[in-house]
Amino acid sequence: MAALYPPTYYTVNPNSPLYLHGFIYDSKIRRDIQRIRSFVDVRHLHSIVDLGCGDAARLFLLRTIVPPDTECVGLDLRFQPAMVERAKAAGIRLVEGSESNLDMLRDAGHDLIIMSQILEHLRDPIAALERLRTKLAPEGVLLIETPHRGGLDYALFRRRYWGGYHLPRHFHLFTKDSLAQAAKRAGYRVVKQGSLPSPGFWIMSFRNALGLHSSHRGSSVFEFLNFSNFPAVGAFTALDLICITLGISTSNQFVLLTRN
Repeated sequence: MAALYPPTYYTVNPNSPLYLHGFIYDSKIRRDIQRIRSFVDVRHLHSIVDLGCGDAARLFLLRTIVPPDTECVGLDLRFQPAMVERAKAAGIRLVEGSESNLDMLRDAGHDLIIMSQILEHLRDPIAALERLRTKLAPEGVLLIETPHRGGLDYALFRRRYWGGYHLPRHFHLFTKDSLAQAAKRAGYRVVKQGSLPSPGFWIMSFRNALGLHSSHRGSSVFEFLNFSNFPAVGAFTALDLICITLGISTSNQFVLLTRN
């Protein structure tokens, strides 16, 4: 784990051109919450779990709109002590661990479980889905966001440079059909499935093709292709939104599941 996710890994490395923060990151989190609110009535949630929650930004925002007694739990590989204290003050419990720690969740005890860009990292996603099914409340929902082996960027870069490959960390990549089949095999019913904008994979694909580093910025004129560049992120987001409007899949997908 330490070798796969070192301190230079872009999600936790402020020096990385792929480190997501500021206005663009805040906008993404707000869109995540809007999507969740379109799927479930957050006013009636008793327990929310965010697996691979990162800095717990989704939970902090959800905490402001759910009832005060709603349980909010975040699981990730590591947290800074200051983050744990901040979360505790907000009524959020953070737990360090991986998918091997799913047993810390209660059986049939959670109304909403979120897995955002996590399923593809797991060694055995079917086994994880089967275990999570037992943790969902009878009417609970599991919301998954994961790369989609499709979209224009996948078509352009699939031979070598596609950002969704993300070697060596993405062990399993799904199409919409294979994701739905995996969910059904694990005992779920598919409620809703669709595409999401994926400006990150566009930017990562181009950076891969141009030989740019992900741990630090170089001197290339193409370094404007980064997660903090609003025109670049905005342009690729707009392109993917046009594709979604036209019924064309992107390289990012979601599925909303309930227990069978």
